[in-house]
Amino acid sequence: MKKIFWRVLVYFSLVLLVFTILIGLMFTRFNRTNIVGAYKQQLGDLAEGVAKRTSQAVRDNESEEFLDYLRAVEDLGKMQNIDIWIVSNEDSKKPLDASYTNVELTGMTIPAETQSILQNAFAGKKKNYSDYDDIYQTIMLHLAVPIRDKSGDVTGAVVVSGPMEMQENTVVQYEKYMLICVAVGAVLAFALAFFFSRQIVSPIIRIKEAALILAAGDYAHKTGVSRRDELGALAESMDTLSDKLVEAEEFREDLEQSRRDFFSNVSHELRTPIAVMKGYADTLADGYVTDAGKQKEYFERIRSECNSMERLVSDLLILSRMQNPDYELNTEVLNVIAVAQDAMRSMRILMQEKKLKGTVTYDDECSLIEGDYDRIRQLFTILLQNAVKYSYEGTEITVHIIRDEGMITAVIQDFGSLIPEEEWENVFEKFYRASNHGEKEGSGLGLVVAKNIVERHRGHIFVRSDEKNGTCFTIEFPETSENIS
Repeated sequence: MKKIFWRVLVYFSLVLLVFTILIGLMFTRFNRTNIVGAYKQQLGDLAEGVAKRTSQAVRDNESEEFLDYLRAVEDLGKMQNIDIWIVSNEDSKKPLDASYTNVELTGMTIPAETQSILQNAFAGKKKNYSDYDDIYQTIMLHLAVPIRDKSGDVTGAVVVSGPMEMQENTVVQYEKYMLICVAVGAVLAFALAFFFSRQIVSPIIRIKEAALILAAGDYAHKTGVSRRDELGALAESMDTLSDKLVEAEEFREDLEQSRRDFFSNVSHELRTPIAVMKGYADTLADGYVTDAGKQKEYFERIRSECNSMERLVSDLLILSRMQNPDYELNTEVLNVIAVAQDAMRSMRILMQEKKLKGTVTYDDECSLIEGDYDRIRQLFTILLQNAVKYSYEGTEITVHIIRDEGMITAVIQDFGSLIPEEEWENVFEKFYRASNHGEKEGSGLGLVVAKNIVERHRGHIFVRSDEKNGTCFTIEFPETSENIS
């Protein structure tokens, strides 16, 4: 991962450094051009002015007045350390008169470049050049412009020569400052590159470390990266993965615990009936019981214990399936009233044995929910079986269904053995048997199965029990918006 950091740092630094150097070179070039250009413009304007004034003096025949002007020009040149030559073009039809010139070229040794710009001026072109001058011992700018008469003929030229020492010094000073700026920019570029490289690579390192920790089994570990970019999105994905892994681990642990509970419950609950059956079977097999009536009684007890074990195993298997998150309900739109009536009809024979009455009442005949018909019927069957088991002989069991504010509520009421208030919550726990259970048969799983069915349908179940209203199990389901066609 360090390789990535240094690679990003080097690339980023190079980009910023190259950009800084290019900007420095560009501004240096721009500044040199401006400084030299401004000086050329200044000398050019001066030469043009002198050439124009000379042409005017020649046209107006002002040789005496021009002499004063020429002195003033020479004084100006001295003040500004500039040489101003006014020379005659001997090749002209009418060369400039000596009274209008201040330099005689005959016999002078003129550098080739100066001679070149003079010839161009005599040809009517404005030319300039700059170079180190041995005479002036410095870099000089030489500029020549033509002097024309009224017919347009070039009669002479104005040559202006000015030292560029100050301009060169200015450029050199500027280049020094620019070099310092480039150096500072390079340092800042490296610092910025280092900072941004860490900003980019540091989250990657933390995400990598988080991935290794997750791989080691610590699923609750988070990256701790909070950014609003692609790396932040990646870190958020890793944190989401962490949450999912925690959920999966909790699910696995719950599943494993359910498996252990299942086998523990089965082994615990089957131990007693198996021991009883083994005792009766051993007694019969050893021939200790010879009386036919007694033998039949023993066989009936064995069959009863077998039936109890069958019910227990069936309830445990149903409960195990219901507690499995992967278990899917076969949902459809159904009328709770019809399901309750179906379950009530199946209880008729048991109710007749205790002379019980059973009725299903409702406020609205269209009480619809979305649910699994078999599971809802099983729910009502469990609650009605409990009601039949604990009701006093000759009493009434009622199921009243209410539709109100988006909820379908079913209340199963019986009058018989009461459940103490402190046990209302406990009756929905595995293998819990209320203190009023007595010797009545049961696995202690029916209400647990009922609660799981209700919760699978996003509902609630609770119990109330008192002398006035008897025992009431209340179930609440969310109403569906669909209608039966």
